[in-house]
Amino acid sequence: MASVKIFPRLDKANKQGLVPIYLRLTKNRKSKYIALDVYIDPKNWNVKTGKLKPNAKNASQINNFLAVKEAEAEALALEMETKSKFITAYDIKSKIIGKAPEDFFAFVDLHRKTLYKNLTIGSIRRYEGILSKLKKFCKNEPLFFDEINVRFIYDFQQYLKDEMQNHTNTIHSNLKVIRKMISYAVSEEVLPAEKNPFNKIKLKGEKTIRAFLLDDELERMEKLELEKGSMLNHHRNLYIFSAYSGGVRISDLLMMRWKNFDGEHLVFQMRKTKEELSIKLPKKSLKLIAYYRALANKKSGSNEIEPRSFMFPLLRIDKDETNELQIFKAISSATAFTNKSLRRLSNLAKIDKHISFHSARHSWAVRALQKGMRIEYVSKLMGHSSVKQTEVYAKIVNMELDKAMMVFNKRERKTRA
Repeated sequence: MASVKIFPRLDKANKQGLVPIYLRLTKNRKSKYIALDVYIDPKNWNVKTGKLKPNAKNASQINNFLAVKEAEAEALALEMETKSKFITAYDIKSKIIGKAPEDFFAFVDLHRKTLYKNLTIGSIRRYEGILSKLKKFCKNEPLFFDEINVRFIYDFQQYLKDEMQNHTNTIHSNLKVIRKMISYAVSEEVLPAEKNPFNKIKLKGEKTIRAFLLDDELERMEKLELEKGSMLNHHRNLYIFSAYSGGVRISDLLMMRWKNFDGEHLVFQMRKTKEELSIKLPKKSLKLIAYYRALANKKSGSNEIEPRSFMFPLLRIDKDETNELQIFKAISSATAFTNKSLRRLSNLAKIDKHISFHSARHSWAVRALQKGMRIEYVSKLMGHSSVKQTEVYAKIVNMELDKAMMVFNKRERKTRA
């Protein structure tokens, strides 16, 4: 049951030495305070009775006022607790001061700059997409913070699964974004920490099998006879290049410029992490670069290549484009086109795996570890912030070794006497 107490805040004295009277609401050892707009001389306060001393100025009127406020708070607290056992001190305070419930969507709009700080254009668009799903779930009506409880989160989770047909990991990442926004609301004291539904919800992702190609599969893709200059040929080349060159992300390769190549290394800043990376290229990658240098020379009509021009001619934007949204759209479009081509290429190469361009990154990591490269080097070349991120590839290699050992379980063929 909630308790109510009237007391002076000695720590909030004004310039005249007067202190304010506060009403304190306590429930489940959590307290909230309400200023009553009454200031007194602390020497006139009777700690034992919780009232002004009779000889203080306006003691009778002030004591009556405080008694009424205390009685009103106790009555309201009792009424609210009768209706729900989940009432908090925050709820009672909000009811007493007549605080209007705050809309979650309005809060996010107001704090968008802080919530989206340091996010890439892609992440911002993902956040907006998640909020759009939530608005649709709420039928485009306001969502007040006091409505966001454990039941609400579970209902939204079910909606994402049944209505939006989202997979487990997509649902998991969506809820992580909502959790981040709720946590920020708690830090801004819009929502009390004890009302955060994610305190009682453990988000669980689903382990996925990372697709990757082994040397023989990459070789089959390389040997495909494709029309020179075709987009299918360019997409194959880009994939092979990544699979041999540290698993460079497609967003980095598409934006790679000739100034990033010093004759042996790619030296560039990763778009995702903003970290600088230098990768010494193997012969196969250098051969592909020579191919694209010849194309660039033919196009320019000279042996001089503009340093800022793109190494791989796949982006439909000008080399001097600076608008991040336009760059993001161009990369997204080229990535989708490339992934579509990879499905066709895997069929042509008789590769029975569902691959996207990101699998080139997995392919390089797994093969690098299989060939004996130290995991610390693999981690560094992939631009991982820690070796822990890379350990998943070591587990894949161990699984492949386990499979290889299964040959000893095969029954030997019986030979005829």
